[in-house]
Amino acid sequence: TAADDDDDDDEQVQGRDAGYDVVSGVAPGANVVSFKIGDSRLGSMETGAALTRAMIEAVRRGCDVINLSYGEGCSAPNAGRFVELAEDLVYRHGVVFVSSAGNNGPALSTVGAPGGTSSALIGVAAYVSPEMMEAEYSMMTGGSGGSGGDGGSDAAEDAANMAGAHSSEASETKDDVVGTTYTWSSVGPAVDGDNGVDITAPGGAITSVPNWCLQRNQLMNGTSMSSPHATGCVALLLSACKAEGIKATPARIKRALQNTAKVMPGLSCLQQGSGMVQVDKAWEYLVAHKDDHDEDIHFNVTIDNRAGSPRGVYLRQADEVNIKHTFSVRIDPRFRKDDVDLETQQRRVDFEMRFTLQSTEAWVRSPDHLMLMHNGRSFKFEVDPTGLSPGVHTAKIYGYDSSLPNRGPMFTVPITVVRPLDEQPQISLGTLGFGPAEVKRSFLSVPAGATWMDVSVKDLRDTTVDKDSSPRLMVLHTIQLLPHQAYRDNEADEYLNLVPSQTSVKSIPVQAGITIELTLARYWSAVGKTNCEVSVEFRGCRPSPELIMLTCGGGGGSVKLFSELKNELVQPSAKLTKWLTPLTPKVEGIISPLGDRDILPSEDTRIYQLLLTYEFSQEDAGSFTPRAPALQGFIYESAYESQMMLVFDGEKQFLGTADSWPSAIKAKKGDVTIRFQIRHDKPEMLEKLKGMEIFIERKLEKAVDLTAHTTQEARMCGDAMKKRNLRKGTCASVILAEPARSKLPKECKCGDILEGTVTYEAGSSELSGSGKRPRGYPVRFVVGPKMDAKSAADAKGKEPELPDERSVSEKIEEAVKALKVSELEKLSGKGSEEEENFQDLFASLKAEYPDHLPLLIVGLKHYDHKDRRNDNLENIIDVADGIVSLIDEKDLAAHFGTSYDKEDAKACKDHKDMEEKKSHLIEALARKARAAADRNDGFDDALKHLKKWANVDSDLKYSILALERDGRAERWGSVLKLLNGLIKKNGEDTKGGICPLTKKELLERRAAIFDKLGYSHLKDSDQKWRVIASPKSYALF
Repeated sequence: TAADDDDDDDEQVQGRDAGYDVVSGVAPGANVVSFKIGDSRLGSMETGAALTRAMIEAVRRGCDVINLSYGEGCSAPNAGRFVELAEDLVYRHGVVFVSSAGNNGPALSTVGAPGGTSSALIGVAAYVSPEMMEAEYSMMTGGSGGSGGDGGSDAAEDAANMAGAHSSEASETKDDVVGTTYTWSSVGPAVDGDNGVDITAPGGAITSVPNWCLQRNQLMNGTSMSSPHATGCVALLLSACKAEGIKATPARIKRALQNTAKVMPGLSCLQQGSGMVQVDKAWEYLVAHKDDHDEDIHFNVTIDNRAGSPRGVYLRQADEVNIKHTFSVRIDPRFRKDDVDLETQQRRVDFEMRFTLQSTEAWVRSPDHLMLMHNGRSFKFEVDPTGLSPGVHTAKIYGYDSSLPNRGPMFTVPITVVRPLDEQPQISLGTLGFGPAEVKRSFLSVPAGATWMDVSVKDLRDTTVDKDSSPRLMVLHTIQLLPHQAYRDNEADEYLNLVPSQTSVKSIPVQAGITIELTLARYWSAVGKTNCEVSVEFRGCRPSPELIMLTCGGGGGSVKLFSELKNELVQPSAKLTKWLTPLTPKVEGIISPLGDRDILPSEDTRIYQLLLTYEFSQEDAGSFTPRAPALQGFIYESAYESQMMLVFDGEKQFLGTADSWPSAIKAKKGDVTIRFQIRHDKPEMLEKLKGMEIFIERKLEKAVDLTAHTTQEARMCGDAMKKRNLRKGTCASVILAEPARSKLPKECKCGDILEGTVTYEAGSSELSGSGKRPRGYPVRFVVGPKMDAKSAADAKGKEPELPDERSVSEKIEEAVKALKVSELEKLSGKGSEEEENFQDLFASLKAEYPDHLPLLIVGLKHYDHKDRRNDNLENIIDVADGIVSLIDEKDLAAHFGTSYDKEDAKACKDHKDMEEKKSHLIEALARKARAAADRNDGFDDALKHLKKWANVDSDLKYSILALERDGRAERWGSVLKLLNGLIKKNGEDTKGGICPLTKKELLERRAAIFDKLGYSHLKDSDQKWRVIASPKSYALF
């Protein structure tokens, strides 16, 4: 039984595996179980939860082999929660796990997780043969360009070391094409020195696709195709083993594939691993060694006393390759975890193997023999790279069973040495000639002070001599490897369509002191003679520090700028483009066990979830991106099984999803809720995150420019820094001023962060390349506190106030009255259980303060609450009439009919009192009108009275009254127009009014209008959408 991941090309993967029709798959008739790991909410991105559930189900359903055509770059190879679960699946449950190596070549160390970075899996590269090019890609292979050369000056023996340089003598060549791994097929080694690629398989196929593609078959390529091809090969071997009664374990299958693979000419082990899979040879291997118990043992290889327990040796830096090294490597035999029966335990006790050690290269010296026991042993070996030429060199130490050396290595210690060219600010790589699919690699030492490099590639064809003016597709790929960063974080990948005499210049950011690989490759399908002239110039002004952190009132950010390579024109330019708001959980997170499908098959371990809830208000319609820096950016190497955010509006309508690499989510104005699920089988791991903060990132509508100055005095005087020439070997001071408060978004709060970039070089259209470091350097500004409203009023000059001439007893009496009203209001909010107490207290206070308007307003709002208003319509009208009777409307009208003296304290106090009375009057009249409408008595008179003081058409807080008025008049078009406007903003405009309307309520009202108008189809549509627009509960994870 074969298990496959499920995404858009799932049916093609299955057809590749087990197709059984006119055109058969690799393993026709295999039983295929499809597990969907691509989340449609994330554009088919895989999730940790789906990967874990797929592995659980693979064990439950008795799957023999798994294919995973997914993968990502990772910051820590062979590490993380997924790797632990995958190792358990392979080493404990005996499931063979095959996965794509990745589609991110041609540079070194581009293998992806998990296929190219995890020892438990079999990582597969993608190969294309001349016959595939003809049959599948309809390529014309009889072109005039001939078979590509090796670039001229490189010796044939060096070509193999250049990890992909093809000589003209390579077999599998057909005219102007050559058998090769695809240009984009990822290349090893992994950053910890493991080979990365295990085997190679055909990476293209015309096979079945789903019917919604409106065709039965489709051509697709990638390691997503080579991996299922290899999985089909494994299925054949497993099927044969079952039929013949031969034991088949993951260790046996992987070793059989690797020890019998065919080494393809012109390709290095970093591209093809052990070579092209050969099912017949692998089967012969399994039969020949069916009785060898040692075949069931996997041997862990780790380098001692090195951070991260690397699985091989990988030297890239100039200082590393200029000295001789002595390493210690540990070999640990790994038996199947669950085998603890007496016989197996005795095998562990009795286990002793004698190995013959053999190095493949003279620059690596190892012992000749190793005696290995169950608890493992280490041995030392020497690596002397000092005599190697510039380029990439690979070696291996093979461990052969001394009693059966012909069956191939039982374990391998991989060694990769990259020797960079001597450090120079300007480097000419000369004229490079490219044969079919040829890859040329150069490794450069980045000099101190360099912040970017300009790479110039010129097509040397002369149209006066060579009449072929067709474009040549070339791939320029550069990578620097930095600790705990995925290769993608420091790579540039450019596809160049070069025409004769064209020069293309690309500016690429670099890190000084770190070796950079510059790879130029002729695309695998490009035909015709290709010669290029390539040169590199390192440029830059080095800032110290690189990250500028500005704080409110901090005096700006000071940077020292060094020019160490050449004279540079500098003119700093800084912009803030993103706005981040921190959020803390609404309450402490809740940890709870998950259901039966989240029980790990080993020891029946249940997985737990931590659920965190965050809330914020979206002030205006727009997009935002949820950020959880502590967890995002990782999948396979994450310490946690998975994390996922689901985002909802105030009506619980689903807005979007965020996972490891979040995208922007659109939201209308209003409340937003984020539910964040984190999963792990150890609750103590989740306890650490119960109060975790996250960020909401928004793109600023208008970038905020930051001004650069040369001194603090210039900053205070507003004198901006002018363009200047920074001479080689000198240093300049740059001070970035913090932005003015008026330039920031008005909703910015204290503690928010604005992020952007700063570049220091002037740049020029006359220069080749960009003339400045691409993407610049990060700059952040921490927003400080706003001036409060009172302070702002003081600054502008507030209205005068009368002196408080009340006696102490009067002040106490007023304070007591205010406290009583406040306590009554709190009692109203406690619900029906306190209704009797509220009535008694309200009656008592009303008798004590019969003319106190705030008290009556509390009573009015209490009776008009949605849960009790239907039983209190008379009380609403009575209290409202009481409020109206206490307000002299003629005096009120006279006051607002004239202006008042804003410099007279008494006039200002009278105006404030009148404003309060007017507010109470409108509140009372509006609630009375609504109660009259529900009682169907006196609505028109009440509304007429209200309209003297408020515009119910323009003030949407009174939309309920406008809807009632137009409905009574049967003006259904007006009702529908108002409802549509309110629905667009989810009813936000009615909040704070006498009857806030939810989106669900608005949709119900609109459906009723559609019914009255006879628009049954629109009514049905509204009723269906209401379920989505206003669900009763949040969507599940």
